[in-house]
Amino acid sequence: MGSIAVRTSDFRLAYRVLAELKRRGVRCIQLLPSDPLPPGVSAWLGAPAEVGMSGDSSGIPATIDTFHLAVERAVHQLNHQGSIRLLSFGIDPGPRPGVAWIGDGIILGKEQFEEVDGVVDRVIDIARAIDYDDLVIRVGNGSKTIANRIINTCMARSLNVERVDEARTSVGVPRHAHSSAALRIAHLSGHLVKEKQRVRPTNGEIRDIQRRSRKVSGGRATIPSNLARAVAMGRLTIHDAIEDHIGEGLESFSFSTER
Repeated sequence: MGSIAVRTSDFRLAYRVLAELKRRGVRCIQLLPSDPLPPGVSAWLGAPAEVGMSGDSSGIPATIDTFHLAVERAVHQLNHQGSIRLLSFGIDPGPRPGVAWIGDGIILGKEQFEEVDGVVDRVIDIARAIDYDDLVIRVGNGSKTIANRIINTCMARSLNVERVDEARTSVGVPRHAHSSAALRIAHLSGHLVKEKQRVRPTNGEIRDIQRRSRKVSGGRATIPSNLARAVAMGRLTIHDAIEDHIGEGLESFSFSTER
């Protein structure tokens, strides 16, 4: 297998790109813009001006704001010659959703998110960086309310979406390994969803959001059920709900990180 080069004089950009490549287990090297590309380098990343001036088709422009997508393009260029026939995304729904994506059965990447909002837009951004023929989004059914919210967002974006029986993915996956569960979901065919799903939080889900609000607020607040319901429906984030509940005492308040 080849490698990816980081070839830029922008040290902040180089640091971010190298860290992301190493996080994903990709072989990489760092070069100066004047250095020639060694044999075996499938793609290289640099600042837009550096790539433009090089005239090299293997160069991929990256910025501090877009380096994640540039890395995605480079990894795709490294692992695939030509387009992927089927690009599959698996989403493990929950307060901290896991996302994984595979191309023709080959693992391309996985991530875990801290919020439900923005997950589908992130999937779209990743897909735009990959050359593929067909795309499917596979959503687990472990958290029905969140799963339905994600499915409805996919349908609003005109994406092909399937619901997958998440019980088939749970064996051997640690409870909080959401991206690993998402990877298993991505490999499984599900039932094609053709209609908008009803989003109706259960009492158990509302109580769980109230429990999370105590944890996130460091024990200072438990949001009422009406705000918890708004969080479950996607109308508020849990931080917004806590802020609404605490009100004027917010200035000296700091949130805890969910685990």
